[in-house]
Amino acid sequence: MNELIPDKKAYQLNKRIMAYIAMAMMAVVTIATVIWPSQMAEADSVLMAQYIALSGLVGAYFGFSAKSNSSIKTEAKS
Repeated sequence: MNELIPDKKAYQLNKRIMAYIAMAMMAVVTIATVIWPSQMAEADSVLMAQYIALSGLVGAYFGFSAKSNSSIKTEAKS
């Protein structure tokens, strides 16, 4: 897969920006839910699905990047 990505730095930057935007969206929805709970109650199932999807996206990005960084450090020590 790495051979198919011509600009690896831009690819990583775009993935990082995507993860931070997802975290910001989760924060905005949380704040909106605290401020207007009666209006957010109507969208309860949609909000739960959004949190599951966004937290999976963020967790996968940070988890996979940490795993790839640890494998690179391990290979460099050998």
